[in-house]
Amino acid sequence: MLLDSDDAGTSTEIFSSTRRKYKSTHSKSTKKVVFPVSSSLDPITIGKKRPAAANIKIVGGHGYDLRQPIPVKYNSVRERFLAARKNFWIPNEIPMGEDKLQWNTGQLTEAEMWLFKTNISYLTAGDNLVPDNMVNAIFKHITANEMRQYLRHVVMEESNHIESYLFILESFGLDDKGQGQVFNLYQEMPELVEKVNWNLIFTNNVVNSDAPPGSPEANRALLEDLISYYVFEYLFFPLGFSQIFALARKGKLRNTAQQYSYIWRDETLHSSNGLWLILQIIRENPELWNAAMQKRVRAIINDAVRLETLHAHAVMPDGGIVGLPVLTYIDFARFTADNICTNLGLKPLFGIREHPMPWMSEYELNHEVNFFEGRVREYQTGTQLTWD
Repeated sequence: MLLDSDDAGTSTEIFSSTRRKYKSTHSKSTKKVVFPVSSSLDPITIGKKRPAAANIKIVGGHGYDLRQPIPVKYNSVRERFLAARKNFWIPNEIPMGEDKLQWNTGQLTEAEMWLFKTNISYLTAGDNLVPDNMVNAIFKHITANEMRQYLRHVVMEESNHIESYLFILESFGLDDKGQGQVFNLYQEMPELVEKVNWNLIFTNNVVNSDAPPGSPEANRALLEDLISYYVFEYLFFPLGFSQIFALARKGKLRNTAQQYSYIWRDETLHSSNGLWLILQIIRENPELWNAAMQKRVRAIINDAVRLETLHAHAVMPDGGIVGLPVLTYIDFARFTADNICTNLGLKPLFGIREHPMPWMSEYELNHEVNFFEGRVREYQTGTQLTWD
């Protein structure tokens, strides 16, 4: 069911409601809800059999040991995990000499330097937010072993991304003080603070909920948190990467862009898995996806674009840089938001049908490659571009 209303709601309306506490009442005519769900903290009981695939649920499963790796019910999740393992890479293997030279010889304009610093500051905060959300909020609700296994790998990959950002600044010759000044920028800019705190709202709604895992209220909070996670992986991260790719198209910070291309490939797999997880929860709990929830999700997505717009003006205060006008960047955010709506079966918010920045595809690593065997070919692909 698609929403007919274009009213995405306001930020105040969406996020000012107080948390509801779970209360269950039972009568003779009401079927008792079975809680608690299976947990990896449950003690082992002698004689317990492995679960049947029919009994496993992505969330809210109960009565089986989550430590059992078989049977695999969700084969596509298992396939994504195996594909992700083939894409392992190490930041230190990417040479950074050209970028170091440009950084230290004044080849970036003041606007480009500011854009880079705010970019890597926010992305570092973002790649810390994602695993924290996984560990503290999402993971405890997942009751399918193959999804838990893949999410463990996602946490590892996000850790690798943080190491990439550290390595980039270290390679430029910045000491701890210099790195700290860059990484701290997101805490000093109201637009970036609001954007970070926006994601924390959803994480904390799950963490602080009194509702038991598997209950309707817990599943609603989890679904909203997963929407914010999907927005992070599918919208916030690629928008951030585009800023550095725009510099690379002008021959600047191309080594950093190569790092970002590998990160983007990881995040693309994460977003695909996040979308699948959202849709699977809806398939198994269709009552969650009512008109009110669909309207709220469109409002969440709309609010994400509002935040990205504020972010864009803060990091590109003079209307953008050569090759990346701020208004084109904002249209890219709206285009991506429309894709999120379409992927969720919702009516698009902005009606932007053509990619405002089609050159982004030049930096996609669409195929699986063993990093240590394939990096030379990948680097050549990434540098044989026609600069505007």
